[in-house]
Amino acid sequence: MTKITAEQVVSSGSSRVTPLACLEPGDARDHRSWAHAFDAAALGIVPGLRAHIGGSHGTTGAPCRKSLPRCPDVSLLRLPSSRKGESQHRSGTVPGAARRWGVRLAIAIAVLVVAWLLFEVAVRIITTDLWFDSVNDGSVYTTVLWAKVLLFSVFGVIAAIIGGLTFLAVRRAVPRLSIHEEDDVFRAAFRRHEHQVWRLIMLLAVVVPGVLAGERAQGYWQTYLLWSHSAPWHGTDPQFHKDISFFVEVYPFHLMVVSLLSHAIQYGLWIAVVGGYWYGGWRIRGGRQKVTRSSVILLSLLLAGYIALKAVGYWLARYGLTTSGQGPVTGMGYTAVHAALPSKDTMVVVGALCALALLANVFVVRRTRMLVTSIGVLVAAALVVGTAWPSLVYRLREQPSAAQVDLPEIANNQKATLAAFGLDGDVKTIPYNPSKTIQGNALVKLAMKTAQIPVLDPNQMSPTFTVKQQIQPYYGFKSTLDISHYDVAARKGQDVALAVRGLNISGVPDQTWVNDHLVYTHGYGVVAAPTTEMDAATESPVFLNGGMPPSQEIPVTRPQVYFGQSFAAGSYAIAGQPASSHQNLEFDHPGAKGSASSAHTTYTGNGGIPIGSTLRRFLYAVRLNSSSILFSSELNSASQLLMVRDPRARVAKIAPWLTLDGDVYPAIVNGQIKWIVDGYTTSNRYPDSQMVNLHGATSTTLTANGASVAQSSTGVNYMHNSVKAVVDAYTGKVTMYAWNQKAQPDPLLTAWESVFPKLIKPQSSIPSALLSQMRYPTDLFNTQRTLLAQYHVTGPANFYSANDFWKVPSDPTVAAAKKINAKTNTTTNVPAPSQPSDYISMSANGYGSEHYALSSPMVTYNGRDLAAFVSVDAQPGPNYGKFTVLDFPSESGGESPSQVQNDIESDTTITEALTLQRGGQSKVVLGDLVSIPVAGRILYVEPVYTQSTSSQSFPILRHVIALYGNGAPSFDNNVTAALKSAFNSAGQN
Repeated sequence: MTKITAEQVVSSGSSRVTPLACLEPGDARDHRSWAHAFDAAALGIVPGLRAHIGGSHGTTGAPCRKSLPRCPDVSLLRLPSSRKGESQHRSGTVPGAARRWGVRLAIAIAVLVVAWLLFEVAVRIITTDLWFDSVNDGSVYTTVLWAKVLLFSVFGVIAAIIGGLTFLAVRRAVPRLSIHEEDDVFRAAFRRHEHQVWRLIMLLAVVVPGVLAGERAQGYWQTYLLWSHSAPWHGTDPQFHKDISFFVEVYPFHLMVVSLLSHAIQYGLWIAVVGGYWYGGWRIRGGRQKVTRSSVILLSLLLAGYIALKAVGYWLARYGLTTSGQGPVTGMGYTAVHAALPSKDTMVVVGALCALALLANVFVVRRTRMLVTSIGVLVAAALVVGTAWPSLVYRLREQPSAAQVDLPEIANNQKATLAAFGLDGDVKTIPYNPSKTIQGNALVKLAMKTAQIPVLDPNQMSPTFTVKQQIQPYYGFKSTLDISHYDVAARKGQDVALAVRGLNISGVPDQTWVNDHLVYTHGYGVVAAPTTEMDAATESPVFLNGGMPPSQEIPVTRPQVYFGQSFAAGSYAIAGQPASSHQNLEFDHPGAKGSASSAHTTYTGNGGIPIGSTLRRFLYAVRLNSSSILFSSELNSASQLLMVRDPRARVAKIAPWLTLDGDVYPAIVNGQIKWIVDGYTTSNRYPDSQMVNLHGATSTTLTANGASVAQSSTGVNYMHNSVKAVVDAYTGKVTMYAWNQKAQPDPLLTAWESVFPKLIKPQSSIPSALLSQMRYPTDLFNTQRTLLAQYHVTGPANFYSANDFWKVPSDPTVAAAKKINAKTNTTTNVPAPSQPSDYISMSANGYGSEHYALSSPMVTYNGRDLAAFVSVDAQPGPNYGKFTVLDFPSESGGESPSQVQNDIESDTTITEALTLQRGGQSKVVLGDLVSIPVAGRILYVEPVYTQSTSSQSFPILRHVIALYGNGAPSFDNNVTAALKSAFNSAGQN
């Protein structure tokens, strides 16, 4: 082997090797890397080279500088290559090329993914816009879309700028803390390759915060639009004397801005902390210095902005105290006024001073100690001033003396709550005492005259409608029937149980794409029966409308139901033929009983999205993930796509700012089937009004079994039924009307009307036939009865004592039915849901003429006795929305529904009969325990049905139970006989 001298090494040159004398301590190519390479590759090959460079490699570069010539005169180290090395170098190009192709492939895949995502977004926007055009509300979508784009752009750009500038500041910050490669391999590797990836990191630092902030911001589009169209409410709060519009419409927008800007700065802080670690701005181990001055400056600047926003937040939080829940009622109680409010003011000052201190640290001090001290002062002040002080005042002052110190706030709360929920001025309370003059048969006549006593329970008789009127398995009914009133031959204003025969797609015999979406496209007809009678022979309903072909006492001229409650969220149908076509592809209805023929039809409405063009078919094939839409030969130039077919979902899509009632009901108007959806304007910012959990206040047996849509568990302290939405069951057209604005003006509706002009039509434009079928909404009444359980008490002192509070009764029939049908005597203590309110035509006071009403009994707080009976006029007219509260005397008010049900179960005659009824393959079905005021007392009526346990069974009426006042329960086969026995048992002879 040929010897290579040191001189030859030094004199040889290579542009790829760094001059040894130019290595600096702390350089990424420092003496450690050089020494290891030199020992391994050079010292063993070149004799005398160690001596030439002045000894061993050591830990500094000084020997190198002393032994070798100055940098300009030093040749570069080049080790001799071998054939093997050259071969390895040539072979190394293969993995390098593969790596480059891998990078290119990854970039191509990423570009394709991004392109596909953008394409899907474009498809969703275009198809949604086409849907809104199909319902003639394209301006609604445009308004919402531009509001979202604006918010996304503004706050997304702000967050992106903060993220990008923060990253640049972190990257350019010098000096950096040194690291040891042996101890910190990952950061060392990052520093070596940083110049290759910094642009990608920069892109992420800009895009990720921008997208996250923009996505968060666009969710506040309602807050922004409401703020931009706010108008005075002409009422003020008692503490700050600001117009209520500030709290409901303006204040939430201010909170939104502070929150979004704070999140944008938080993204910057994350980038500063994480980036600072990788770029050597701070460290946990090694060396005395833990944080560089540039990092201190950057963190101080970001925290100054964040704390300044916290100070603004503390200022705004002062107004949030108007809905504080710390005291006995919602609002500004003693602690809020005397401790929480001053603490917020103090925290504003502390926050501003801390922000100024951090700014001083940016430009003057530049010390870690100042940074930590400012944060510590703010945290300590928040704990002591913001939390401990109000807590101590509440525990030591307000709690022991709440009966005196909170009376002003209770008075404010009572006034605000009644106004916010529409209970101010429309509630009439009547002391209710038994009549001593009406007796015997006169009571029976009075009861039959003043109320339509139901024996058809809408909550139990849907299976009977299904078996008797389903006709075919591809039809079905809602699990709970709807109650309305119509003029029929037997009676004017007859209470009627109504059910729409909807399409049950799972019952289609041969489920193919064509059958599911092109042939079976709609339901057919309406079934109706009076609530007050049953067929004596069959003990089943007497159908006014039903059969196939249908017999109709309530005329229906357009029975096809293309939009209804039976359609699932993703359901769609494609219908329509050119005018010149005579092909009827859609199945309309089966023929008469015994007939093998069936009728077919073609949709002629205009409620769908035209998809005759190839482009639109392609767009919706992508949107609905169905290639059949694009390739099916059954589609034509006149085809329409029917989407969003559930009436409630349809209204929610057009007016998402409304809270919709859970009970959507059908109405027959001039021969057409309409769906009526009640819409509420709600808020949780009305000052001093009581906060109510909407889910808890509206939950009943009907929501528990899924018959009615349950409201979300959100708090509201303002609720008005200001919109009635009507959906045509054939065309799908949605018409929205302002409601009851003369009697109860709603400033919140006025603001939304200015956001979406022409969306809401005036009440005066409602056709009279449609107006007569509208009613007082269930969820509003259930919320109001929950409030009236407490807010019927007028004086603040009496209200605080809670001695006269009522309670909504639980449904006693749920547990009773389980107990009666149980095979053993085991009982469960599962809490029963609240008793549902009832639509019944009745007299509000039990003496006068009947009117269509929504009513509910109320019980004492312990639940044992009857306390009151609450009803509201549910029929549009001069008395619509007026409450009547029958206040029973505490000593002789009568029994609560649960006590009445207990009396029924304790009666041996009744229990023995019910035990026999449930024998064999049958079970007992208990109807709703209906409460009706009659001559100073409450008449309870409960129909009893039996039902076979087989799959095709249905309830049939067997008995009627009645109880009047404090009498014993009667048990008979019909209403009249049961009433006579009940009145006699109560001592009315």
